[in-house]
Amino acid sequence: MTKQLIFTFAVLCTLQARANVQPVQEDTVRHYSRYESTELLQPMQPVCLDGVVLPMSSTGNWFVGIAGGTTAFLGTPLGCEDLFGRVKPSYSFAVGKWFTPSVGARINYSGLQFKDAELSIQDYHHIRADMLWNILGRRYARQGQARWGLAPFAGVGLLHNSTNGNNPFALSYGIQGQYRISRRVSATLELSNTTTFQDFDGYGRTNRLGDHLLSLTAGFTFHLGKVGWKRAVDATPYIRRNERLVNYANCLAEENRRYAGLHDRDRRTLAELKKILEIEGLLDTYSYLFGEDGDGRKAYPVNNYSGLNSLCARLKHRRWDGTSPLDTAALYSGNGYPASGQSIFRNVSDAAHQGFLGTDSTVFMYADGECIGAPVYFFFSLNTASLTDASQMLNLDELARVAKKYNLSVRVTGAADSSTGTPAINDSLSTARAEFITAELKRRGIPDKMIVKTGIGGIADHTPVAANRHTKVELYFPNPEKTTD
Repeated sequence: MTKQLIFTFAVLCTLQARANVQPVQEDTVRHYSRYESTELLQPMQPVCLDGVVLPMSSTGNWFVGIAGGTTAFLGTPLGCEDLFGRVKPSYSFAVGKWFTPSVGARINYSGLQFKDAELSIQDYHHIRADMLWNILGRRYARQGQARWGLAPFAGVGLLHNSTNGNNPFALSYGIQGQYRISRRVSATLELSNTTTFQDFDGYGRTNRLGDHLLSLTAGFTFHLGKVGWKRAVDATPYIRRNERLVNYANCLAEENRRYAGLHDRDRRTLAELKKILEIEGLLDTYSYLFGEDGDGRKAYPVNNYSGLNSLCARLKHRRWDGTSPLDTAALYSGNGYPASGQSIFRNVSDAAHQGFLGTDSTVFMYADGECIGAPVYFFFSLNTASLTDASQMLNLDELARVAKKYNLSVRVTGAADSSTGTPAINDSLSTARAEFITAELKRRGIPDKMIVKTGIGGIADHTPVAANRHTKVELYFPNPEKTTD
């Protein structure tokens, strides 16, 4: 019974503790934009807008019309003849252009004869400009070739009565029906009326409208230039696709930035690992991890002697008392350089100076008349004075620092690969490479009088042959007899 009570009490305490825990809202949904590049780059089939066409160029949808028929003159005064007794033959010729499937314009010439109020026959000519409105033109926006057209028109022009010489102003209006026989030929039937002043036929009042020429003609229209209409393409799908492409490009740019950051971090990690392997003496064993490119060939060695220099200096001068050679005034002449004809390192203090220099990354040891430490090489691309790798400039920074710190002379020797180029080209190229390094050293504060520059032309001293395309930089203690303040 006691065990059951204890168990029941423990369960109740657990439930109470769970009830007192406040729920925490956490955002567990993460948004990732996913794009299918193959889908985005697929060509799109254009979709045309319903009932929308584009205007043609200036050379499109011109037409020439020829028609013949009859004309009846209805004047004021009318005379005693009926309509059919006034009918006379006529003809017309028109040139025009359709600007849209619904709107067009033309210049029309017509004429021949008519009967006036006295039923006498008179000759006339009529020229006018008409605007046409095809009320069936919207069919062209939904089908390539519409068969039927129905176009009311109105225009203004001039009439000429050849019999009495009158030239009154006239208004014209009517309707034209059209049936397309082929792509370039259509049959037309036109009913029109021309209204002018009453004295056109020589009878009636002046300056009053009242004479009419009612015409019915049939003929053919010939279409010139480009025929038909281009339907407008719906741009909405392309706009949406462009927006998706922009978003996709932004996502790719963000991924590139992220990968660039990861690459920079990995590069710095490898550089630190390389330093550790160099200090431990394992760099040669694992050099394949750093110095091999895709085709298996080793890359150029990196001029980095800091670890080895420091180790050599500490081993060689482990008994140094810590006195700086710069404090030993006896070793220097009045101008701050070693006395002429004597070695700078003759005692423990000299060894101390050697160790002092040994702690810098560009030098190993000193011997009279020889380079301080190892030469530093700068490698160039084929047939150029451009470094193969911009990171080599770091070596220039260190060289300039040490040379300025210890007031050292610098020898710059440019070279080229003798297996490529003529001797004249190699001489010029080696000089250009030496001048490039010299200019960089001057820019870093090395005086011109402390630099000796030379170009040795083409050489074949190194393997691979690409290593011959270099400029060698060596550091020396200056000769006090040749150096002036």
